[in-house]
Amino acid sequence: MTFLMLILVLGLRRLESDWPHWMINGQRHHAWLQILASRFGNGLLLWCLAIAIPAVLLGLIECWLQGFWGQWLWLLLGSVVLLWLLGGHSEFRQVDELLVRGRMNDPEGFAALAEDEFGVQGDPMEPAVQQALAERILGREQQLFVAIFWLVVFGLPAALVVVLNHAWSQRAERENTRWATTLDHWLSWPAQRLMIFSMALVGDFAAVLDYMRGHWLKLQGAEKHAAIAARVAMDVPEQEVGSPFYQMIAPLESLQGLLLRCMAVWLIMAALWVMLS
Repeated sequence: MTFLMLILVLGLRRLESDWPHWMINGQRHHAWLQILASRFGNGLLLWCLAIAIPAVLLGLIECWLQGFWGQWLWLLLGSVVLLWLLGGHSEFRQVDELLVRGRMNDPEGFAALAEDEFGVQGDPMEPAVQQALAERILGREQQLFVAIFWLVVFGLPAALVVVLNHAWSQRAERENTRWATTLDHWLSWPAQRLMIFSMALVGDFAAVLDYMRGHWLKLQGAEKHAAIAARVAMDVPEQEVGSPFYQMIAPLESLQGLLLRCMAVWLIMAALWVMLS
């Protein structure tokens, strides 16, 4: 049922639907934490109330909803929770919209969408802006892959802990609570490394392995390693036709293709895990 929930949610996120604000708000997780923090402070008690207890309750509900109709009810309830965790808008669809503006030679529309969806400002013809946008896209996709990893391995409660603890770690950095950030690094590490390995499988295998030699077991610098691994894995063809702007965003299109192939690999591995477990 977890795999069916994942496929359903990933499909729904690709639709151009008018989702409610609480499902697409980029600060929805931080808002949830802030609601409880206003009453219980920002310490370990808040982490337990906002993250640990909801995860335990989800696990208990999943155990309680057994049988044919119970499992379908869990699929409905779990899909709503997972949509809230991942957001109603797919990162892949947002990048597709950027690429459409690139093919239409619309730098102004591209820049406006990049600022609205990814918070990247500046002239899209500047290489630094394109690099910042690629890093922001890769960071979001990486968090999606991390959530999927824990969802498939340990179920929806684990995905909730990972996603909300990541939001907590961003909050904790401002308040010098390092243990939450360290926990986020540990929870993200296996999925990040598996993501890089999937990049090698669908991209330049030798180049990725050569870069990652000596880095596989390191806990720090995961974002940097993923960005460089993606860069060496991508096959960016020389653009002989098209506008200068379309040629500028060719690496972004290659990154989108690489991540889509990685997602296909992950879904195959998830299906195999479900069949063998």
